[in-house]
Amino acid sequence: MWKPGAYLLWSQRVVFTLVFCLAILSSPASFAAHSDTEQAKKPTLKVANSHSWRPFSYLDRNQEPKGILIDFWQEFGTRNGYDIEFLLTDWQTSIDLVRSGQADVHAGLLQSPERLTFMDFGTPLFAIDTQVFFSQSMMGTSADYVLAGETDNVIGVVKGGYEQEFMETAFPLVSLRLFPNNQAMLDAALSGELKAFVADLQVANYHLYTTTNQNLFIPVRHLYTETLYAGFAKGNTALLNQVSNKFNWLDDDTKRQLLNRWVYYDVETVYPAYLFPTLITLGVLIVVSYILLLKRNVRQKTRALQIANGQLQEQAVTDSLTQLYNRRFFYQCLKDKQGEPKNMALMVFDIDDFKAFNDGFGHAHGDEVICFVAETAKSLLPNDAVLARIGGEEFGVLHPFSSAERALSQARLLCDEIARQSLARFNHPMPVTISLGVAYYPDGLSDSEIVAADKAMYQAKKQGKHCAVLNVI
Repeated sequence: MWKPGAYLLWSQRVVFTLVFCLAILSSPASFAAHSDTEQAKKPTLKVANSHSWRPFSYLDRNQEPKGILIDFWQEFGTRNGYDIEFLLTDWQTSIDLVRSGQADVHAGLLQSPERLTFMDFGTPLFAIDTQVFFSQSMMGTSADYVLAGETDNVIGVVKGGYEQEFMETAFPLVSLRLFPNNQAMLDAALSGELKAFVADLQVANYHLYTTTNQNLFIPVRHLYTETLYAGFAKGNTALLNQVSNKFNWLDDDTKRQLLNRWVYYDVETVYPAYLFPTLITLGVLIVVSYILLLKRNVRQKTRALQIANGQLQEQAVTDSLTQLYNRRFFYQCLKDKQGEPKNMALMVFDIDDFKAFNDGFGHAHGDEVICFVAETAKSLLPNDAVLARIGGEEFGVLHPFSSAERALSQARLLCDEIARQSLARFNHPMPVTISLGVAYYPDGLSDSEIVAADKAMYQAKKQGKHCAVLNVI
């Protein structure tokens, strides 16, 4: 039997032990250890890529990773419970980091026969277009002649990039100059040190159209359109499957949302620093204006907005055949841009002898020719140019150029490339050609009509077709 004193002693020991355990568990050290254990459960994924591949991946002024691929992998980490550590360096080094196991995955690169020998490829991300760019000093020089290695011209490429492997395989006789990254190559081009280079269209446009440098480069040859994939060291199948299986959220809509963040961007940020304060200020002004000016006729304005929204829904802005802008949208752009900006070029062109394609090969083939011309013109023009189908086989272009000569150079490039590429595309004895008229407005568009450009186009027809005529207004 328990003695009262022994029972009391035993009870005191039990209480003391419980209090001591609770104190230990509730102490800061215990909490920190518990937190560290929870934190340790969250894996880290090391992702490598280039530090100078804007807008896909780069380091900003604060050495912070930015870009389209950075957004993709940060979204991956958020959705799947990973800490993403970015290793951004020169292109060749980024590949070597994956091969050596210092990085788990390459954020995005193209497949090639050489890379397949030491890398496996996972989830497809999105496609990129790559082209050859010539400086204005090489205008009139045949791209075929240069790529055949029959000139002394040197073409710049990024060392270790897919462009280097493609050029060495497809054009083995051309002289290449290797650069460690895109920034170094494009700096050399804009300084006049390099007259030709190969780059992704998005990357080149970022540098060429966000600089005040007057050295003009334009795309002269489309090389390929390929898809970026996540890259893994050869044989690391477990990690490849683990990561790829967690990309089921990456559907077309999500890709579009991530890419849309980069449709317009500042040199250092996705959105300009002043964007949100400006939006807030505009919001306040709109509210105040609404209260002070529109209160009396709110019903009338609401009705007008409903009618306008209904009209907008009914009016498609896209041509169903070519997926370019349609005539309605193009003429609205002419109206909106009337008077500015300065140095605006309005181009109108149509396909020469188009009736012969319909009569000789059928209307379905005629539609194919129209689509070919649309695709080729779109690949040669700057991304922000307004290109529209304004008639059966007639097209319109609206874009500012720093001089009439540059506008004419772009027009001649369209004529030459459409004719050249059509020979490889169609089984025709004669190439598909266009006649193009350019109306150049140094002081901005004076009206919303295409009369001046149309007259220049018909003058090109009279001169024998397959040419461009300039009319400075």
